[in-house]
Amino acid sequence: MKKILIVALLSSFAVPPAFADNTGKMYIGGDFGSTTFSNMSPFPNPRAIRAVLGYHLTPNIAAEAGYSVFGDSTHTYTGFGGSTTLSTRSFQVAAIGSLPLISDFDLTGKIGFTRNRGELTNTTGVSDDQINRGVIWGVGAQYHLGSRTTLRLQYEDYGDFFNYSPAIGATAVSLGVLFGF
Repeated sequence: MKKILIVALLSSFAVPPAFADNTGKMYIGGDFGSTTFSNMSPFPNPRAIRAVLGYHLTPNIAAEAGYSVFGDSTHTYTGFGGSTTLSTRSFQVAAIGSLPLISDFDLTGKIGFTRNRGELTNTTGVSDDQINRGVIWGVGAQYHLGSRTTLRLQYEDYGDFFNYSPAIGATAVSLGVLFGF
């Protein structure tokens, strides 16, 4: 019985992914999610939206470029009547690896580079605009609805947007859809 379970478990990792026939083909997609900024209390956490363009290098590896826009986050000062707004966006280039678990379901990993831009402005006219380059990494899962459509859920760490002490960084959890062509 143990041998049957071991063979079944090992064979589940050998199932070819649903996108196996997409090697050498491109895909487009979009993600929508929630962002959490580190070291930005009391600013509220905004939503994020991203557009992506990718290319399947192999059945289990893709290269992807993405552009993310995070919603503005505004903190109003009580007693002073002023406010400060944080605006952020990011451009990413990453490698996406997938590990097929069953025929339509994969675990994914992402590693790449970012160009993050953050802008802080307040009602008194003081502002700061920074560009930081860094590493993006993430983990997730994807479900293939067919040979050309995939749903994905992922957690990503975008790195730093402001190099203050302590640095202000962002993470996001997003749900997205990819369309192959």
